[in-house]
Amino acid sequence: MPEPSSVRMGIEARHDLERLMKVLPTARIVLLDANMERRQATRLALSALGVGSVREVASIDEVTDPSAQGTADVLVVQVDDPEDAPTNPFRFGAGIPAVLVAEVPAQQLVRVAGRTGYDAALGTPVAPRLLYRRIGSVLQRARRLGRPASAVIATPADLVTAS
Repeated sequence: MPEPSSVRMGIEARHDLERLMKVLPTARIVLLDANMERRQATRLALSALGVGSVREVASIDEVTDPSAQGTADVLVVQVDDPEDAPTNPFRFGAGIPAVLVAEVPAQQLVRVAGRTGYDAALGTPVAPRLLYRRIGSVLQRARRLGRPASAVIATPADLVTAS
């Protein structure tokens, strides 16, 4: 007897999660957030979920340092006001995928993320597991396509998840 489609979808979702689990323990994440307490809480949450390495930075100047290139797999930027979100510094160069996290309506977040070169965006408050999964998905997309994630034109559905 063939499996019902809901069972197949559940199996596929489990395989996707297993692939994420294999990718993220070795991932090197740069977490940019001017708010020290939020930055530390996010780092601790991602570490508890099994992310390999999370480096905290408070300013975009610390990220654009040439010595930082080649030492990160994903950039996560958390901001209070999305209009203050820095442009993804790896948008054209190293092509490191970037995720923007901000508390604004989904439509505004999509516009800001697209304009500033982010591969994905999440509205706050964001559950750590959702951020973990989004990081994994942008990493998978970049690796699957065999090219920098910033070269992939993301659709609005790819960019944002409103909480």
